[in-house]
Amino acid sequence: MNASPIVEIIAAAIMAVGLIALVHNRIKTKKGIGLRAIQFLCLVLVVPTILILGLQGIATAEVVAGLLGTIIGYVLAGIGDDTNA
Repeated sequence: MNASPIVEIIAAAIMAVGLIALVHNRIKTKKGIGLRAIQFLCLVLVVPTILILGLQGIATAEVVAGLLGTIIGYVLAGIGDDTNA
């Protein structure tokens, strides 16, 4: 049995739930889109997309590794200069 379709469905569900949760949180707290919200969106939308592209064979292992490394660097780079985001 190939688990790839199941993983892809879970990744797509994570994208949808993450987006809905962010919008709900922003409306409930009456806050705008800040640095942390953008970083959260990056993780929730881009990482599952890269996973799906890798599982489909559209992106090679080298491309997936490079993209994930870049995203991790982007997200972790802003940790030190958090100003009430």
